[in-house]
Amino acid sequence: MKATIDIPDDLYRRVKAKSALQGQPVREVVMHLFLDWVEAPNDNRNRTPLDGVDRVRPAWFGAAQKYARQVSKHDMESVRRSIVSGRAGSAALSTPGKRQK
Repeated sequence: MKATIDIPDDLYRRVKAKSALQGQPVREVVMHLFLDWVEAPNDNRNRTPLDGVDRVRPAWFGAAQKYARQVSKHDMESVRRSIVSGRAGSAALSTPGKRQK
């Protein structure tokens, strides 16, 4: 099966360079990583998509986790519905003519 995956250019260049130095095609590296991930114990309850990635997380990232865990779908339409629902809920709580703090 063929799949298309978006990978940041700088990361792909690093993977390509390292795989070339080790004499492995990128395809083999990816298959090895997929196999390791699929066969690993299922203890990912407290992981986020950025765990294990050498990047600085934005300050807001942790605040969004509690909301992300409350839904099962993370596609854009579900995100939009969640935002609209949250806005509607907070509008119902506010008193007309008064500013919320």
